[in-house]
Order: sequence, then C-alpha cells, then structure tokens
Amino acid sequence: MDESTLTPVAAPLTSLPLTPAALEILLLEWWPASEDVFAAAYRYQEFLYCMKELRLLFEARHKELIAAIRSVGLALAEFLLDIPTDDVVNTDLLKDELPDVYDDLVFIQASDAKRFIGLKALYAISVETAGRDRVAKVERVNLQDLKKALPANEAARYVKKEPHESLTKVVRAAE
Repeated sequence: MDESTLTPVAAPLTSLPLTPAALEILLLEWWPASEDVFAAAYRYQEFLYCMKELRLLFEARHKELIAAIRSVGLALAEFLLDIPTDDVVNTDLLKDELPDVYDDLVFIQASDAKRFIGLKALYAISVETAGRDRVAKVERVNLQDLKKALPANEAARYVKKEPHESLTKVVRAAE
C-alpha cells in the first residue's frame, strides 16, 4: 500500500501537552456539550463534579507515589524529587536567645484564640478594643445557635434565604 494513501492518525494522547484546554477538548470529543445553554451548563456541572472527585483520587495516588519514591530512595536522570521548603521562625531558639524580641512578636492564630476563649469573649474584647460602631458592621448570629435558643417556629421567623451564587447549579426538571 502506498504511504500517500494512508489516513494520518492523530498523535498519541501521551504526546499532547497536558493542559486544561487540551483536557477540555478531549472531554468534549467524548462527551459533547449541547448547543442548548441549560444542557451545556448541566454537562459542565457534571464535568466539575467528576473533576472534583478525580482531583481527590489523583492527589491520593500522587501522595502514594511520592511516598514510594521517598521510601525506596529512587533516583532517575530524567526526574528529580524537589521538596520545597518554607522559611519559618525557630521559636524555641528565638525565645532562648532573644526573649524580649520573642515576647514582642509572639501571637496565636485567630482560630486558636476562638478555641481558647470562645466567640462571646472575643466579641467582648473586640467591642472593648475597636468600639461598638466598628464591630457592629461585622456582627453575625450563628444559625444553629439561634435554633437552640428559640422554639423552631419562632426561630424560623428570623431566618431568611440568601442566594449562594457559588452553589448555583442546573437541575433536570421533573418529568
């Protein structure tokens, strides 16, 4: 058979650059999106769900593979294991050698303060420190606390529906 009559074959998938755009093209070749905007939005919504689950699967697999590489101490000329580091303060050394500097700079995370002294105490400290007018702009009431404090029918009166745009989704209409 003459080579000029052969139909060219697409490059193997492994030779394509791995990019989000390339994956979108590949996915849409296998599962095309409709011209209808609702159906297309629904298809992309399904893709998003699958990608979220796939991300978890890939992260777990990646972690397993890195652990295997580290445990055996594998090395290849083509690949290196790059373990980035973060600069962090050696608090024990700073506390020992420069206790005054340590005392001036030491703090705890807000989440730890919340755990240690509670939201009500943090609220009172905030009002005392920043003033009621400033704090009032960011005041909140926890929905679960409201439901515990009032009977259900009374609590419901103080609850409103607010759109949660990031959770907007397309659902199939009941047939």
